[in-house]
Amino acid sequence: MAKKGLSIGKKAAPFRLDSTQGIKGLEDFKGKPLVIIFLRGTWCHNCQKQMPELNEHYERFLEKGVNLIAIAGQKLANIKDYVNANGIKFPILSDETRDVIKSYEVFTPIKWDSFRIAIPSTYIIDEHQTIRYSYIGENQADRPSAKEILEVIDTLSIVSDQDSSIQEELPVFLANMKSTLQHVNTSAAYVTKSIENNLHNIEGLKKASLGNYEQLEEFVSVYEKKSEELNQYSHQLNTTSDEFTDIQQLNQQLSHNIQTTRGLMDELISMTLVVNEMSEVISKISRQTKILALNASIEAARAGEHGKGFAVVAQEVSKLAHGTEESAGNITAQLQAIDEKINESFSSFSTFEDTMNTVRERISVNTTQILTISDGVKVIANDTLQLGAELNHIKDSQHQAQIDLSKIGEVETTINNEVSEILQDMHYHVEQLNALDERTKKTK
Repeated sequence: MAKKGLSIGKKAAPFRLDSTQGIKGLEDFKGKPLVIIFLRGTWCHNCQKQMPELNEHYERFLEKGVNLIAIAGQKLANIKDYVNANGIKFPILSDETRDVIKSYEVFTPIKWDSFRIAIPSTYIIDEHQTIRYSYIGENQADRPSAKEILEVIDTLSIVSDQDSSIQEELPVFLANMKSTLQHVNTSAAYVTKSIENNLHNIEGLKKASLGNYEQLEEFVSVYEKKSEELNQYSHQLNTTSDEFTDIQQLNQQLSHNIQTTRGLMDELISMTLVVNEMSEVISKISRQTKILALNASIEAARAGEHGKGFAVVAQEVSKLAHGTEESAGNITAQLQAIDEKINESFSSFSTFEDTMNTVRERISVNTTQILTISDGVKVIANDTLQLGAELNHIKDSQHQAQIDLSKIGEVETTINNEVSEILQDMHYHVEQLNALDERTKKTK
């Protein structure tokens, strides 16, 4: 809401500023009416039209016993350049810090040029330094002419007379009350509109809060579900870990079986070497037996005389047959032992094969479980990203709610200021009314 200046009936805000005619303060004009013109600046096109016109009627202001000054929110050097170039007679004060502009509430604090320039404004202050007239422009070109200001001065009778009657003061009081009531109406309308906006904002905050609550409730539900899934996956991982421990033990057992089988195979190899040696013995015996048999045949042909030699041959053949039988027995025993070892080896390999099949099945099952867990973890990761996005949305919503609350706070502050100003105006006018009432009683 743009400020609309100090209300009629209020005391003028004190100031002391450097000007084109030396340092000037409000107290310097006490006891004499004063017209204050707030300018946007000597650079302003509309101000450049207004200042020469005021300069032209400056003598008439002085003839009526009224002082005239102007205040601009710019550096004094720039003001002096303009005054010297255009022959301006009335003093123009430099309010470079814009403190006086702000104290007379002729600014628009919401716009980009916050406090930089004044709204074109005119105040008429009586000899007691009470504001009797104010005109706050609605735009840059909206400002009263010098003639209009002089006519207002004539209607106000701002030079007070100690013997003035209550009838003369009453119209001024009524005019002040009218201005105050207009300000009250304007402020009341603003307060009403502000309250409506606040109610609308509060309703929006309620909806946002409800939406945030529902989102958070859903988030908690999803989070609990994901937590349960993670616990299940954790249990599966523990089970899988136990399975891999069992597989490690089976591998150790397999290693032991392989070592045992290798030992058996080594024994088989050793037995094979023994059989080979026995085979060589039998082959040797067989050769000798053939020779003896041949000799026996020869000796048999000689029968008789050589019977003794045949008997010797027969005896040798008998020994060889006995040796052959003994060797055959040893070979048979060795072959049985080899057969047993082979059967034992095959049994060990069969156990090894069964163990390998079990390991393969267990690995297949665990691989499937690991893949399932991996897929589940991916789903949880995606769900977690979604939850993060929802949380960001909730955070943004809460941030917007904080901004809305800040706006409500600013509006409430403005309302409080407006109400305080209204109360001050009403108290002032109540005091005036009481004073008039007392004076009326005395005249009766």
